[in-house]
Amino acid sequence: MRILFTTLPVGTHLRPLVSVAEAARARGHDVAVCAPESFRSEVERYGLRHLPAGKDWITGMLAPLFDADTITPDEVAELMRRLVTEGLPGEGALAMAEEVMAQAADFGADAVVREAYELGGCLAAEALGLPHASVGVVGRVTEFLDPALLAGPLDERRRALGLPADPRAERVYGYLHAHLMPPEYDPAESAIPTLRHYRHHTVDQPGDRLPDFLADLDPARPLVYASLGTVAPLFRAADRRLESIIQGLGRTGAEAVVAVGPGRGPALRESAPEHVHVVETVAQPLLLDTADLLLTHAGFTSVRESLRAGVPMVTVPWIAENHIIAARCAELGLARTLDWERLDAASVADACRTVLADPAFLGRARAMQRRILALPSLEAFVQDLEELVRGGGGR
Repeated sequence: MRILFTTLPVGTHLRPLVSVAEAARARGHDVAVCAPESFRSEVERYGLRHLPAGKDWITGMLAPLFDADTITPDEVAELMRRLVTEGLPGEGALAMAEEVMAQAADFGADAVVREAYELGGCLAAEALGLPHASVGVVGRVTEFLDPALLAGPLDERRRALGLPADPRAERVYGYLHAHLMPPEYDPAESAIPTLRHYRHHTVDQPGDRLPDFLADLDPARPLVYASLGTVAPLFRAADRRLESIIQGLGRTGAEAVVAVGPGRGPALRESAPEHVHVVETVAQPLLLDTADLLLTHAGFTSVRESLRAGVPMVTVPWIAENHIIAARCAELGLARTLDWERLDAASVADACRTVLADPAFLGRARAMQRRILALPSLEAFVQDLEELVRGGGGR
């Protein structure tokens, strides 16, 4: 087969697709990734072929708030409303669809696989009569990407492409939706009739390794890894939270590694307490293999990778689907949740000490890890794609 992958220009959305692409190549298939030109280097870092399609509209939507010292909850809520009603199903999706159609024709694509936020890929596949699959790079996808909100804007794009109306946005998951967590994690997602569960694994980027200093950390102390992901640190409003996290971890008695994002390391490193190691970036999956606790913004990639490693969490949700994911992790006893607006060093220290001291958090994380490891592999996902293509697209 020739499989065309589509993604928004977000590293954590690409990462699960890379794992699927590797599984497809291992079965002898040809793969390529459609993404905006600005994302070419990120795709090619994994040794994948990049085909330019779409534009980076996300940065433009977020940029007005990058330099704000404070962002109110109402401003965050409005940004998220615009993301779901104007951004993801908007003109950017149509532009992506049109360019993916051209690339798919040149590439000779047999199927399209998209990450769940990227909606142009499924529109293009529908227009070309190709089966398409989605990979759940977001958690609680049926709650955050509410079909009732997507349907109207998407139908405008469908009309532009000569496609029939889809008033309940059912064609978004028309063939196959891959969820990379077990059913126990997200029962609500079972509402998607084409849902199947698979065991994810993360493909290392070439040259990935942990910093040398990690080998010399005190083995008698637990190791806490903290990161607010790739998006939140772009906002100046995150600086105060990162400072609270750094100071709070200094009170726990643990060794800690805090990833603060490009350009923020020197300033935050100056005030870091002993045993708190501030880095700009780190190979997260490798570090989670040796961590005892993750402090996270509750992005789905971080939560999934943490539970794949059997690591419990403290969550500090802020934007997008983070609050939904954090609430589910707390409900399952996998994490303690902190309030972004009230975050301070004392609350960070208290939550981290609580999770580290209570073996029940670790036990529940390890139980979820076993459920993850019991899922079918991504090779099975590729085999299911092969069945779709052989069957002429299934549904």
